[in-house]
Amino acid sequence: MADLKIAPAILDADLTRLGEGIRMVEEAGADVLHVDVMDGHFVPNILAGPRIVAAIKQAATIPVDVHLMITDPLKYIPRFVETGVDIIMFHVEAVDDPQPALDRIKEAGCRCGLALKPHTPAESIQPFAGQLDCLMAMTVEPGFSGQGFMEDGCQKIPRLREMCGSDIDVYVDGGIGPDTARTAVGYGANVLAAASAIFNADVPPGEALKRLRKTGENASLNDAN
Repeated sequence: MADLKIAPAILDADLTRLGEGIRMVEEAGADVLHVDVMDGHFVPNILAGPRIVAAIKQAATIPVDVHLMITDPLKYIPRFVETGVDIIMFHVEAVDDPQPALDRIKEAGCRCGLALKPHTPAESIQPFAGQLDCLMAMTVEPGFSGQGFMEDGCQKIPRLREMCGSDIDVYVDGGIGPDTARTAVGYGANVLAAASAIFNADVPPGEALKRLRKTGENASLNDAN
């Protein structure tokens, strides 16, 4: 399986000190900055946009991904490509045919991925499996940080890996913390996207990130044994 990675959901940091928050998690060993984008239509919340993403990318020294929780990803992908992000993921449920949006992302030189809501079957991505650089298995209904973890969202991960290969990055996003990380990694996830567990923890964000990594790595070792 691909190496374990920690992806802090950076917009849960203190937005009045965003640059400082980015530096803090980078120094603690974050592998990628995770940016949620919401349009108030596909999900019942509004968050971020290309200008915010561009500012994050400018401040970052590690890769930046965007998770598009929007109704018309094909229309807006060019705007996010212009920000310089490294990875663009959008929801398979948001489009009738993901292929045009995947083509647009790949033509721009970005890595591409599909995200699935907790109850969306793994087979929904099967026609595109060979084209994907990453996948996201949502473990909450998308839209709000701080929701409770839904283990059902993890149960498709073994099938996703079967279709896409053991080396693909499989994210889990939603309710990820020290306890739920063990469960997610046990199912085969290797990228832990975390918000509250890092930025609203009982310890500073850098320490919280290191704690989450240790938990995930221990789970990986136990699973290997």
